Amino acid sequence: MTPGERQRLSRLIDRSIAGLLVRKRAALKAGGKTVRVLISGDDLTTLPMTLQSLRALDNAGYALRVAFSHSASQSGLKAALLPDIDPLYLADDFAPLTAEVVDSLYLPALSTNSLSKIALGIRDNLATVQVFHALSTKTPVIVTLNPELMHLGDSGFAPPLQVRLEQYIDTLRQYGIAVTGSGESVCQKRLITLNDIRLHRVTDVLRIGRNTLITPAAQDEIRRQNITVIR
Repeated sequence: MTPGERQRLSRLIDRSIAGLLVRKRAALKAGGKTVRVLISGDDLTTLPMTLQSLRALDNAGYALRVAFSHSASQSGLKAALLPDIDPLYLADDFAPLTAEVVDSLYLPALSTNSLSKIALGIRDNLATVQVFHALSTKTPVIVTLNPELMHLGDSGFAPPLQVRLEQYIDTLRQYGIAVTGSGESVCQKRLITLNDIRLHRVTDVLRIGRNTLITPAAQDEIRRQNITVIR
């Protein structure tokens, strides 16, 4: 056996042992429930949110299989998170979802780019491919929005783009994806119409300017949807 073959065999044995340990831990935690966590994007400001999500899942007793997208690896997000992740939870970044038996797929701090691509049905990166595979196999998909998407009014996006992104969030829900972290947005229009409120239906809090006017029909729709308006 050549040195190269011995090295490949050694890596294979290491992966096999790690896999057995993960499965054993999974069997002892949460009734064997395993969550594949896919960390994507390149925004390092999402680091605290992602760590909080991982710790919450671990404390709840779930076994994790954590993988990183290419952008997360290149941006330094992966390097920043690795010290806080149990090595036994690390998965092959580019292994297909079918390579592991998982009970759900979770994407913390979903990037605006991935949100848009998923909503439009584009499958050209690890996040989008795995999301659509999970949906096709009826594997539950959960995403947490990044802070930029949680507070669109403070994001610097033009109002028409804010509306479009809210529609994209709604599209994910229509796909059957559980979306968290979208409870509030800001409308910077001077006049709120019935159509504005219908487009706003993905959230339960609407923040508006101090001098913004709301049409009677829009006020009726606000009451019907039980939306809280904050000036």
